[in-house]
Amino acid sequence: MRNSFKWMMQVFLLAMLLPTTASARVKQKVIDEGGSGSYKAEAREEKSFKDAVIYKPVDLQAAVARKGQLPVLVWANGGCNDTSLPHERMLNEVASRGYIVIALGSMQERIDDRQLQKSPNEQMLQAMDWIATQNSKKRSDYYGCVDVQKIGVAGQSCGGAQALSVSGDPRVKTTVMVNSGMGDIEMSGASKESLQALHAPILYMPGGESDIAYRNAVVDYSRIHQVFAAFANHLTAGHVGDFAEPYGGSFARMLTAWLDWQLKGRAEAGKVFLNNQLDAFPEWTMRSKDESKGYLNEPFSMMEVHCTNQKNQNIYGQLYLPNDGQAKKPLAILAHGYNSSFRETEAYAQTLAMNGIAAYIFDFCGGAVRSRSQGKSIEMSVFTEADDVAAIVAAARSWDFIDKDRIALLGCSQGGLVAAIASSQMPDAFRSVVLVYPALSIAEHAVTVHPKEAITSETGVDVMGMPLSHVYYDRLVGYKIFDEMKKYQGPVMIVYGDKDPIAAGDYIERARQSYRQCEINVVPGGAHGFPASITHVQANDHIVRFLKRTLLK
Repeated sequence: MRNSFKWMMQVFLLAMLLPTTASARVKQKVIDEGGSGSYKAEAREEKSFKDAVIYKPVDLQAAVARKGQLPVLVWANGGCNDTSLPHERMLNEVASRGYIVIALGSMQERIDDRQLQKSPNEQMLQAMDWIATQNSKKRSDYYGCVDVQKIGVAGQSCGGAQALSVSGDPRVKTTVMVNSGMGDIEMSGASKESLQALHAPILYMPGGESDIAYRNAVVDYSRIHQVFAAFANHLTAGHVGDFAEPYGGSFARMLTAWLDWQLKGRAEAGKVFLNNQLDAFPEWTMRSKDESKGYLNEPFSMMEVHCTNQKNQNIYGQLYLPNDGQAKKPLAILAHGYNSSFRETEAYAQTLAMNGIAAYIFDFCGGAVRSRSQGKSIEMSVFTEADDVAAIVAAARSWDFIDKDRIALLGCSQGGLVAAIASSQMPDAFRSVVLVYPALSIAEHAVTVHPKEAITSETGVDVMGMPLSHVYYDRLVGYKIFDEMKKYQGPVMIVYGDKDPIAAGDYIERARQSYRQCEINVVPGGAHGFPASITHVQANDHIVRFLKRTLLK
């Protein structure tokens, strides 16, 4: 018997010394070195609520001692899935700013390390119950650390529907819809009727018109009348946002600003949503309203404005006009690239309008196979496009709301070459010029690189998806663009990516030498057109800063 007891004790002691099994161990994770906030954060699972990940400051007591009890955000995931892995960098960053985030779904290291399930909406309510219980338990790590009167709910995509479905709960003090909106659909227990149950402020955070939830979010915003609503739109992030970037990207910063205002009462953070202070948010636009109090914040308006060129052809365009009360506004004219459209420059235009600069975007006549303007591509050249720019300048000078002495010209890709030509032809028309990933090589290489048949064709030969004729090439032969550039004496900025083969080579340096005042900004990792949102944001920031400096001062 004594030997049996001794053996049992040895087994017990050995078990105490060995690591616990995966099922018994409390999982923890450190993300982005704990985040960039004042409180290093961690992600962890709690035995008493295994269907969630808790993102929180590592030292809760220190955080509470410094700032008081912490607000709570309950988070539901994209696809209504039981994993916050795609959002963990954003949620961890929010926690590092002094929040407790409860995200539905158990912790994962990789998205394929277990089979995903759908999280029921009820778990959001259970999360509120759980944290309130933990706050009142003396032996809990969360005892006395939580402000249970400051609870927000949020979610991405389908998770936004889950958040909206519980927003009528009186404990909810704010709702955030990330890449989400209901429109006229029903999803995860939410529909347009759910908007009627809102009793606290709501924020929509779509990722631009390429976000599949964008239209529904716009419709939702228009239907909300009884509470404060804000519409913060990232123009190029799409449906996946940028929360996979380090520290959760700009989505984390925008979400934190909203929570700081709504759950911590920080007036400075509220200026982002009330006063459109977006210096820290390149490529975001803002709208907000509280119809119950007669408050409306619409920073700019958009209207169709058509012009007519020298051939009496209609030029389709859109004008973004700041609603800033200024009688005379500076204007930027934005030119698109080869076989493209006004959509290429739309994000730049909206950002400029947010910053007090009117912006006109348009389709070149014959500039694309699906151009909304008149004209055929076989009648188009970079010189006819420069004529279109001249026609737009003439029209803009007649608009009584535009300051004709503060007009800038911006061109992308082939539009950059067109902008260089137009500004050399009308050097006094533009206060400043911006060349964005400019295809300056066209002037020297189109004749040698394009099909020989196109150079002499009357009826058109396909060149990169669009028929061109001899009209495109006739004046290009022998045209010295870098000599012509010297005629423009004003400030010029060129922005392009270091991964752009079209703007590569010595063309940028030759342009620098041709212009009297030339600023060069190279975007790391940027490809032609800045297809990656993060590079587009950086380019847009350079553009806005340059045009504000040259047009507003």
